[in-house]
Amino acid sequence: MAKVKEAITGGFADSRILQVHGQRMVERDFAARGRMSVQLKDLRNALATANELNFDAPVTHLFEKLYGDGIAHGLSDLDQSALFVELASRNGMK
Repeated sequence: MAKVKEAITGGFADSRILQVHGQRMVERDFAARGRMSVQLKDLRNALATANELNFDAPVTHLFEKLYGDGIAHGLSDLDQSALFVELASRNGMK
């Protein structure tokens, strides 16, 4: 993970979010700061608004599914950066 973070640092993907959450992923520090469950609630609110506006939001749907799956696998009370744990599990990573 450190190599991935290093590779995208400094380009268009670089941001304060990458620096903070990326470092948490490298360190496997998923103590709750912004819980997965709150992120899922916010995504569902965004999708409800998009639906009211007849706005197609496929990426938001994807993240809603990923966060929902992570919560179903017991990650609800971890930080939203713990989405990495769900993705790592799907890809056979430890």
